[in-house]
Amino acid sequence: MSQRELQRRPADTPSEELAKILKRDGCVVLKDFASKTQIESINRDLQPFINATAKSSSDFGGFKTTRTGALIARSPRCRELAIDPRMLGLVETFLAPYANTFQLHVTQAIRVLPGETAQMPHRDRWAWSQIQLPPDVEPRVNPVLARLMTEIEPQLNVMLALTDFTATNGATRIAPGSTQLPDDEIPADEAYVSAEMKSGSMLVFTGAVFHGAGANESEHDRVGLNIDYTLGWLRQEDNQYLSCPPEIAKDLDPKLQALLGYAVAGPSLGYFTPPLPAGKDLCSPRRALREASKPIRLDADGRPEFVE
Repeated sequence: MSQRELQRRPADTPSEELAKILKRDGCVVLKDFASKTQIESINRDLQPFINATAKSSSDFGGFKTTRTGALIARSPRCRELAIDPRMLGLVETFLAPYANTFQLHVTQAIRVLPGETAQMPHRDRWAWSQIQLPPDVEPRVNPVLARLMTEIEPQLNVMLALTDFTATNGATRIAPGSTQLPDDEIPADEAYVSAEMKSGSMLVFTGAVFHGAGANESEHDRVGLNIDYTLGWLRQEDNQYLSCPPEIAKDLDPKLQALLGYAVAGPSLGYFTPPLPAGKDLCSPRRALREASKPIRLDADGRPEFVE
């Protein structure tokens, strides 16, 4: 396929217009989505955690790349971003044909360090179709799941630039219009464009578009904030119940609690039965938030009991 222009729009562009671009191209840049003050606040929240994060240790993850997770638990500013009405409106508009409820899939700060090579082009929807194999074996795609994934769009992703993204410092390389290609037809190099953008702008992209982090040939880090949303009936990549457990989630905005998964999706997906007290069965997960302050342990016979 030949190269297609990466579309750029103001941050307040109506969701319906953006959804049309995403359906056609699989990606769009929203200019100046976050203010300089917001970016500075996010960086203050995350910098201690980013600095402490070890480098990835795989060809796919990159040997000079760090990925810092649990952003909802760690950063008040990331919580605000995750439920920004502009984002939620676009998520609901774009993913509405495939689900009635939506959830957070991934929250990461991705730092590409100087000297990192370009990441392998991939589709994020492969998270649901690749077969888990030993680390020395090339992952294979489950053909049944891969076929199902072509019938739906499972996710919508954002990459907010916390530093400027340039062609030389590792800006995301993306192939607009590659959403309809077969999984085994990786676009040629000339189909990719660098998602260059100033700090505060945001790349929005789908699970079906081919993309990958670029090589960092500069002397500075490239840092992006990655928040992905997925359908309420799919398994999350980032286990939000552990990354943001009830004792933290109980104090968050109810909209954010629901996005983390503390809500029932559809008629019965994700209900919760607390081990104690007896008689409280098949409840909304929100009960876990109310019960978070009551510690439980197993007694000598392996049965749960409250800790006095």
